Amino acid sequence: MLKKIKEVPVIKKGNPFEIHLNSDLESKVEKNWEEFLEKHEGYWDGELLSVTHFDVSANILEIGKARYSWLIYSKNHNDLDIRSLFVAILFQTLDDKYVVIKNNHDKVNIIGGMVEEKDLSSDEFHPDFCLQRELLEELNLDLYNRQHVCSYQMKYFKTPNPGRNYGIIYTGVLNFSSSELLKYFVDNKSKLDHEVSKLLLLDKEEVEGLNMNDNDISYLKELVDFETSE
Repeated sequence: MLKKIKEVPVIKKGNPFEIHLNSDLESKVEKNWEEFLEKHEGYWDGELLSVTHFDVSANILEIGKARYSWLIYSKNHNDLDIRSLFVAILFQTLDDKYVVIKNNHDKVNIIGGMVEEKDLSSDEFHPDFCLQRELLEELNLDLYNRQHVCSYQMKYFKTPNPGRNYGIIYTGVLNFSSSELLKYFVDNKSKLDHEVSKLLLLDKEEVEGLNMNDNDISYLKELVDFETSE
């Protein structure tokens, strides 16, 4: 579910920051991860930050350190609740095409990714840090360079249901036409995150025609509807 951000949420480390599993649950998670890897290639059990508490009235998110295998386990089990936090941006080109990517698992997404501990500054998290890192990794573009990005703004907050994640979502305009961006993508492919396999530049109708089965990206159509209804 998406809602417009009226006030930037405070995102800070929970206490304790590191989430710990008991030995029985740890064994279950490990077995589930092994079974997952037998059916899915190219996944790595890295660290991620999970939302451990959301105080709606105070607009505060508390986060703790977890692992990706825990998130996978929690999607189908009730004895562990892991809610990832991501930052993403819906870019448009100068000729009004939406910038969408496909990863190496052939899943549709927009520029962005899950928050990592290195995105923290002291005990608080600033979404711009994560967004800047992801944009460099996925398109080799600098968020703060006006030759790359004309404008951007933090605009929406995604809560779970559907999906298991929270998200801070920006919108922005790149300083490229569709053809210029495609050429830039091809020219810089060797420098980009290996997870980005394809760049799609789509109008609203083409976005609505995408096949998206993953609940954690199903908000994309809702997002485009919000933007075009303004």
